[in-house]
Amino acid sequence: MAILVNGGAGYIGSHTCIELMKAGYEIIVADNLYNSCEEALRRVEQIAGRSVPFVNIDLCDAAAVDEMFRTHPGIEAVIHFAAYKAVGESVAKPLEYYHNNITGTLVLCDVMRNHGVKKIIFSSSATVYGDPAFVPITEDCPKGKITNPYGQTKSMLEQILTDLHTADPE
Repeated sequence: MAILVNGGAGYIGSHTCIELMKAGYEIIVADNLYNSCEEALRRVEQIAGRSVPFVNIDLCDAAAVDEMFRTHPGIEAVIHFAAYKAVGESVAKPLEYYHNNITGTLVLCDVMRNHGVKKIIFSSSATVYGDPAFVPITEDCPKGKITNPYGQTKSMLEQILTDLHTADPE
């Protein structure tokens, strides 16, 4: 089974890649390197002792995402870390955050559906809790008033993924 790790050149993504490879999974990393770097992937390869297939891709480019899935037909699951992620920048550039984070995920989900890939792990954010009702935050914590566009994109995507699951429980 191959797992596509979107945002795999970032901090959390690269560490996830190492653990997946240790567990014996084949991975493919997709990243546009907006807030990450290829050096992280070289380090992953060094730690894991094997190469990491890498696709430099903008998830908003549907044709490129489809080509990636056609080029790597063994993808059975996706771990989705790819997003613009700086709270302050999201306040200064809300349109860019809404476009990248939401459009990229919608394109990804559509291409996944077209290729019969139904397993996704989505990396959300504690920002969806705003000022949390209690700490530590658990899955039972209600969402709070979200204070920035980055958090809004994560909350919206949680709802979109919930709706997709309702439409197709597989």
